[in-house]
Amino acid sequence: MDIGTRSSHRRRERDRTNAVLHALLQLGAGPHKSRAIAARTTMDEDEVRRRLLQLHAAQLCDRPRYGFWELRPTAAALTSAPGLVQPSATPLLDVGLLLDDLHSRTQQVVLLHSYSPVTGERLCLAAAGAYDVPFRRELALTPGAVDRLRQAPLDSDAPGLAILANLAGQDIPLREDLRQIRSAQVALTESPMPGWILVSVPVRRLPGAPAVPGAEPRVVAAVSILAPDGAQGNPLVAYGRLMRNVVRAAIGTSVVIAQPRFAAAQFA
Repeated sequence: MDIGTRSSHRRRERDRTNAVLHALLQLGAGPHKSRAIAARTTMDEDEVRRRLLQLHAAQLCDRPRYGFWELRPTAAALTSAPGLVQPSATPLLDVGLLLDDLHSRTQQVVLLHSYSPVTGERLCLAAAGAYDVPFRRELALTPGAVDRLRQAPLDSDAPGLAILANLAGQDIPLREDLRQIRSAQVALTESPMPGWILVSVPVRRLPGAPAVPGAEPRVVAAVSILAPDGAQGNPLVAYGRLMRNVVRAAIGTSVVIAQPRFAAAQFA
């Protein structure tokens, strides 16, 4: 078996195990029969049980009694980072995989912000690379930065501006900076940390979140790269293109649910 074939096989194995994990996430809290889990996949019950054993070995699910399986509470919160992330009940496993992918490609901190329509603030729901030593050191040296990265008004910086520029309808006039952001689908600003920048793109559906086929999705979040200023090249172009492509690919491979009642996602 050559390298390309082995890589394709590993991706297929990973994707099928992730499909079982998705099924557990969709079923929600509590123990579920392996038959019910298999019904939400394209695999037979024997293969689903084998992959459940893999998830159990990875400490992502438990087997409270024979024939029943349940998701561990920590499996939906793999993207947490102390002080930086707003607590959320939204399952973020697929988001974590997306952020980890971007972090591995860029070696920079990657953040996901949603927004509160009640307060008009953007809220950090997930992060990757937030335990990197240089970042933690700079964060500790900037009083208040962690609070402002976690929560701030939408017009404060790139994540909020990327969301704000795409909330209004296409026929509503925007101020010039928001018009340019909506046209380019990328925003760049200084961050709350001196010498660091934020490059952000809007997200119209979280990876793994249900959607209604044919429905026009509204912006629900922004993915951002937080990087030291002065990186080689044009970060607006390079990071913006990378994030758009990776987000598009992640959303394009996630499951679409036909029932409209599952379509709305609620955020804090």
